[in-house]
Amino acid sequence: MAATAAPSLRSMLEAGPVVGTFLKIPRFEIVDLLSLAGFDFVVCDYEHAQMSLLDATDIVRAGVGRGLPVVVRVPALDRGEINRLLEAGAAGIQLARGSGDAATGLRTLVSYPPLGSRSVSLAQPAASYGIGVTLGEHFERSNRETLAVGQFETADYADGIDAAMAALDVAFIGPVDLSVDLGTPGELSSAPMQDATAVIEAAAARAGVPMGIFAGSADAVASAREKGYGYIVAGSDLPMLMAGARAMLG
Repeated sequence: MAATAAPSLRSMLEAGPVVGTFLKIPRFEIVDLLSLAGFDFVVCDYEHAQMSLLDATDIVRAGVGRGLPVVVRVPALDRGEINRLLEAGAAGIQLARGSGDAATGLRTLVSYPPLGSRSVSLAQPAASYGIGVTLGEHFERSNRETLAVGQFETADYADGIDAAMAALDVAFIGPVDLSVDLGTPGELSSAPMQDATAVIEAAAARAGVPMGIFAGSADAVASAREKGYGYIVAGSDLPMLMAGARAMLG
């Protein structure tokens, strides 16, 4: 598999809506197939999938080889793990429960000074191991291109929302978790969900931050596009595999 330079997911997002999917099976073949299917990016699900940090970095490297940007969803702000994922070439970090103060913490860990406090080394893949690139050039490119994606999925979504938006590149609504935390589990059209969505969308609009959403079906993807969402995560590899297997059996 010939290595190619992965396109900047940020530039793709600035050009128009991008559609990705969650990757839960940590195999390079899955990366290959999702790339060939035409997805703009994938979100490696290090939060919920059965994978190790090594598995996640291998997925990132497979994405780089295919020219498919890989964002990694992490469960917590772990400085060492986030740095290793970015050094492997991750296009960004998507933080579970990444609203409020956590959004500011995420920005700090994904950015080099003066924007953040990310640890420095050029002896790593994303910096071409320091060959033909200066420290300043690497800082500038990484700070420009790396995405900080915060998930709004808790009942305190409105706390510090403007400061959170200022720290994020994408404000992602996690609809299922948000519905659970609001006391309406799975009721994605409930009044509390509609209220929360309106507040988050308004704050994102004030800050000029693209909105992200999980879409569980082709119709949901189309609806998200119509509503102006720019970062759409369509299902995951697992239900796609199940759907294909069932279709084969008739």
